[in-house]
Amino acid sequence: MARMSRANAERIMCEAGWLAQMPEAFRVRLFENALLLKFDAGQVIFRPGDPAGGIYGLVSGTVTVDTAPLDSTPRLIHIAVPGGWTGEDSFMTGKPRRIELFARSETWVMHVPLDKMEQMAASDPDNIRAFGVISILAADKLLRIVHDLQKKSVSSRIASVLHRMSWATDVPIFVSQENLGILTNTSRKQVNNAIQRFIEAGWIETGYRSITVTNPLALRRHAEQDVVD
Repeated sequence: MARMSRANAERIMCEAGWLAQMPEAFRVRLFENALLLKFDAGQVIFRPGDPAGGIYGLVSGTVTVDTAPLDSTPRLIHIAVPGGWTGEDSFMTGKPRRIELFARSETWVMHVPLDKMEQMAASDPDNIRAFGVISILAADKLLRIVHDLQKKSVSSRIASVLHRMSWATDVPIFVSQENLGILTNTSRKQVNNAIQRFIEAGWIETGYRSITVTNPLALRRHAEQDVVD
């Protein structure tokens, strides 16, 4: 992956997700306090129990999110898309990390350290509300995950996950069939059958451990039909 310029990273982060909904003045202040960081494939960005820290926003690459109730083993629940942010829970509670972020490929992120977030909050209380919006968007995402998992059709559940991760057409999603099975509560055989069906329909293309969505609208329509396979 080519080196990410600061200007390009800021542009990507303002195109979708949380920052796209924030006022220009807030975005400028946030970027003044943000660091552009690179993680190699296989690096843990943070994990449950790590000390409280700031927020991370995905610029490019593949980052998985693992979590679970406090008395359970963390499992894969989401693959992040560019423009998405997380880590605000430490700012809101002052407590250690509760989820794991893992870089599956070379990854670029924006990071706002906790002390910088606190300085922004002290200078303008409205910034606290702005940071809180990250949690609202995360709740919306979790509602969709639950909604998609309740679909009876195996192929509809798989189409739903692929559509969720297709932030842009012609951009590869680096995900294995094993992880697709975890995300959709399906077997590897079921995932393979659905993938072949979507390829034949012209909705996706596949590469080495990657899937490129070429027709997200068709995937969404199929997902919402939820016709039992």
